[in-house]
Amino acid sequence: MRRSHASTAPGEDESRSAARRFAESAVRVVLEVLDRRRPVPQLAVVADATVVAAVRTLIGAGLVPGRDLGVAVPMRVNVVLVDAKTAEVFATYGRGGRHFALAARIARTRSAGWRLTALRIR
Repeated sequence: MRRSHASTAPGEDESRSAARRFAESAVRVVLEVLDRRRPVPQLAVVADATVVAAVRTLIGAGLVPGRDLGVAVPMRVNVVLVDAKTAEVFATYGRGGRHFALAARIARTRSAGWRLTALRIR
């Protein structure tokens, strides 16, 4: 059987795995903050200040999608490496009987490892 993707270097596989682990954790933290199960400042551990400010604004203005439908449950998280230090994240989550989506960008820094640098929630 022929592989549909070109083979990847071992370092790239490790980077992809680390990015995926971080993304899954970050998505869970974001959803818990949006549900007010965690305080907003805890998001600063995984996200840049601009993301924290945007999430704070969403919560304060009551603009969290589907908040009245119940607790957000992560369903699927996908990660695509852009380069060795940047990845795009797209995820789905459920609230009640509905499905929602979010997109994010993560970047690897020398000092802090992977960080959530952009977030869009629908």
